[in-house]
Amino acid sequence: MMDAAFFRKIFLFQDLEEDEIHQVLGHTSRREFSAQAVIIQEGDPGDSLFIMAAGEVEITKQLTLVLDEDTPKERVMIRLKAENGVYFGEMALLENETRSATVTASTDCSLLELHQKDFLELIEQNPAMGVKLLLRLAQILSRHLRKTNQDVVKLTTALAVSLGG
Repeated sequence: MMDAAFFRKIFLFQDLEEDEIHQVLGHTSRREFSAQAVIIQEGDPGDSLFIMAAGEVEITKQLTLVLDEDTPKERVMIRLKAENGVYFGEMALLENETRSATVTASTDCSLLELHQKDFLELIEQNPAMGVKLLLRLAQILSRHLRKTNQDVVKLTTALAVSLGG
């Protein structure tokens, strides 16, 4: 099982006291995935966050425009390693939408899963901890949005240049 020291490496949990970390751990369940197993499928419903305890995963997105059979149908967006204190699926804690990407185990993986209902129960039972977690989630999602905005500007600039405009 992951200990509080390992949890402190994870951005989402860095503001938590040790007893709060143990409360979160108490609401998670361990999940094991073999290499090449799909953990999350883009477009499927999702209601949980996964915290990586061991292994590596690859996050891919389906491409919306496939011109021919030689064009890849998806693109690798990022690779995550458990030793870096990472997690994925955080948007599912806040909304009831489909998964925005596919996550596949690159190696055998050991993960902790935190379901939305358990997360909401945690923050309702301990509002001070809830504020810490929700603030961190807001910071994470803000970073993602900022990066996405930068990527859109780069892409539209490149498109304008390529079109001669």
